[in-house]
Amino acid sequence: ACKSADDGNGNDATGCCSSNPQKNADDENSMTDSISDDDEDDYDSEGEDIVDLEDMGDIIKKQSSSMKSKEPQEMVTPKQAKALKKEGYKLIGTHSAVKLCRWTKHQLRGRGGCYKHTHYGITSYQCMEATPSLACANKCVFCWRHHKNPVGREWRWKTDEPDMIVEEAVNTHVSMIKETRGIPGIQMDRWTEAHKVRHCALSLVGEPIMYPKINGLLQELHDRKISTFLVTNGQHPQAINDLIPITQLYVSVDASTPESLEAVDRPLFRDAWDRLKTSLSCLKDKGQRTVARLTVVK
Repeated sequence: ACKSADDGNGNDATGCCSSNPQKNADDENSMTDSISDDDEDDYDSEGEDIVDLEDMGDIIKKQSSSMKSKEPQEMVTPKQAKALKKEGYKLIGTHSAVKLCRWTKHQLRGRGGCYKHTHYGITSYQCMEATPSLACANKCVFCWRHHKNPVGREWRWKTDEPDMIVEEAVNTHVSMIKETRGIPGIQMDRWTEAHKVRHCALSLVGEPIMYPKINGLLQELHDRKISTFLVTNGQHPQAINDLIPITQLYVSVDASTPESLEAVDRPLFRDAWDRLKTSLSCLKDKGQRTVARLTVVK
């Protein structure tokens, strides 16, 4: 889920809007990156043959059956994977990722923690920042990821199992913690404790609640005694309604009117405003700690 210009993890937002036609064309092209070259080849090859009208029905039926039998594509293209890795994301499976938060490194050196430490007493050096879905249904102008991740309104990709994602995410996170040993100022007592993940912030990049097995993933984390903080942009109200109880559930509120939401979030859903309002209404029925997270853009 997209977050504010100062999101509590110490990241500064960078504007992504541009009136450059080439830039806008690139944004539109990113929405179709998941279409494979094989699909394009299929259409081209059929177009080269002359077909009798009587045979056209059989050919259409054959093409339709072939398309239905194809397995879902992987979410992240090689180009997107390269861009995300360059930004420091460690990819897990086909659609998940972890990244070491700056506040984790700060607290390892005896400095201050993020807002979760200030307000909830959570140790930042034992917190893992992750996402089970790199895809998002918004293209927010303030997103500091520069839209290097996939976009989509619904899940149409290969789906990794929750236990694999959690296992690999924790192992990768701990591996990154081990690499900080040589950083000047690291406090070894905290460094040792940091090998045990106690908290998970599902707010790294993309929309975590899009992952169709999100409840299974949350349960895997809870079984490991890991608290869960999940941030969503409010574009999937049914998923919010179906979500199992977690430690804290956030809905990002990025605008106060339908027009400003359209301008700021640039949602793929045409009914984005109604979806956001429905999501906020769902919070009062969750029976757990919830937050309406305001995004303030200068």
